[in-house]
Amino acid sequence: MLEGMATTIALGIGILLAVGPPLAEARASNTPLVRVDDTQVEVYSDDGKLIERHTLNDKGEKTGPFEAFGTGGGVTARGTYRKGELHGKFEEFTEAGELLRESMYSRGVRDGFLREYIFNVCVLREIYKDGVLNGRWESFDPENSHEINATYKRGVLEGRYVEYRFSGEWKREANYKKGLLHGAAKITFGKKSVSKRKWEKGRLVDLDGIAPFPVPLETLRAELAEARVVPEAGPGAKAGDPLSPDRMVALGRLRTYRAACGVPWRHLRLDRRLNDLCDAASEVSQGNGKLSHTPEQPAGMDEERFQQGSKGAGNSNLSSGPMASSVDSYMDDSDASNIDRVGHRRWCLNPSMGVTGFGQAGRWSAMWAMDQSGPGPGKAKTILYPPAGYVPVDLFGPRHAWSLHALNGRMPQSADSLEIRVVRLDEYFQEVGPPLELDWKSLSTEGFGGSPCIIFRPVGVKVNPGARYSVTLQWTKGKEPDHRYLVEFVAGPSR
Repeated sequence: MLEGMATTIALGIGILLAVGPPLAEARASNTPLVRVDDTQVEVYSDDGKLIERHTLNDKGEKTGPFEAFGTGGGVTARGTYRKGELHGKFEEFTEAGELLRESMYSRGVRDGFLREYIFNVCVLREIYKDGVLNGRWESFDPENSHEINATYKRGVLEGRYVEYRFSGEWKREANYKKGLLHGAAKITFGKKSVSKRKWEKGRLVDLDGIAPFPVPLETLRAELAEARVVPEAGPGAKAGDPLSPDRMVALGRLRTYRAACGVPWRHLRLDRRLNDLCDAASEVSQGNGKLSHTPEQPAGMDEERFQQGSKGAGNSNLSSGPMASSVDSYMDDSDASNIDRVGHRRWCLNPSMGVTGFGQAGRWSAMWAMDQSGPGPGKAKTILYPPAGYVPVDLFGPRHAWSLHALNGRMPQSADSLEIRVVRLDEYFQEVGPPLELDWKSLSTEGFGGSPCIIFRPVGVKVNPGARYSVTLQWTKGKEPDHRYLVEFVAGPSR
């Protein structure tokens, strides 16, 4: 008998059961009503409804048949215990008596099959060993005609993975190794192959003949973290310079954009003389109350300082905002007076830039742009913005113009001969919906940043983590596009 014993037992289905004092004492203390004989226990709710029935061994452990009941009195769970642990087949039901789930347990952990049902249709089959997935895994969504067949080994996906949609017309085949996509994969629709890709340890390395992510995400994040941090006492710093911290922030931002776009940045440094010329250019802008690369001399300004400011203005990007955030404005460059050439952006991404300077006076600022002392483009043929592959959301905006800087000079003869497609991609890297409308398309053959440029702006771009787009540009009559790449937006740095 269990007189005087109080025990709480938690079941695998999350029901808490109390095995307590004799019936009269239970009523007096307003606890759930429990009927007890030598082995049988029934637990009731306060309103007298049966909650559970089970048996106990002489140690007070659940052993033998077990049943749980719903508010309507029907069985909602049924199984067997051995020495206080689920052991053998365990079933769960709806209030109406329909089977929801059946699984096998051994010594309290899942071991063997698990099946789940919706309206008596099996929608999930799993195999467990010692509590972890191990073996064949199948799921089926009858409402959306979606089916997956896979295999788990010691809790992670391993081997062939096949997914079906649209009553089997759409099929995705892939392979997993130690829980990561690895090897050849493809998508077919009917009998037609619509996409081929290759994975290496979870990284997509080939998507229908292109490398979609030229730089792995973890590598890119590490490089951008390195680029954005400029030592306060770094090159170009000047003792006692009150603007030095802001100059460093601006330089870090410039380096970050260049790193994201695959443009040389590690060598880039501030030059004290150029900083001073940019300060002078900002003073000229402040004196005139406007921006100009060929400014007039402000009233009352010293001739020598004006000449310095004039030189700085003629060789710099100019902004009516603070220098610390000016690089973001230069990279945007998509307002009505700049979108036709995005010249400020092209100077920021000039691969031949070796040194720069930043200056400010009041709310006016300048960045020295026309330097050619850097390493140059090397083997690169293009610079893309947004770049191909992963793009942190803090480096781009939904109304920014897109640009291709043709370092090799290879350009269409006219914008009319240029066909551009920007299409959203889904989780399977397949096109969703029609190409986005363009509200801008132009060519700029001037030498800003050392190369001609294609400029376009799609409407409706979502710049949020996970949004991805396929981009193709074609102006020749070849079978393949002249340029084809993928852009996927990812979270920016944590603040």
